Parts: sequence; C-alpha cells; structure tokens
Amino acid sequence: MGQTSVKNKEFYKNCTEYFEFLRKKGITDYDFEDEYYFTMPAISNH
Repeated sequence: MGQTSVKNKEFYKNCTEYFEFLRKKGITDYDFEDEYYFTMPAISNH
C-alpha cells in the first residue's frame, strides 16, 4: 500500500469523524460537504 493510499484513508476517517461531530451538534457545513463529495471520487480512483 502506497503512502498516498494511507493518506487518503486517514483523510476519509477524519472526514467521517467530522461529519459525525456535526450531526451530534445539529450543524451542517454544506461548503465542506460539497467539496468532499466532489473530491472523493478523484481521491478513491473511481
């Protein structure tokens, strides 16, 4: 597994934790969500 793959998994985990934190607080971050869902396919190579 390459370094890039490790970084991507770490990024994905951090984003998941961030979204969970927002849900618990009842907060939305649409700007971040838009960037995340736009960027994720490129990062995951799909």
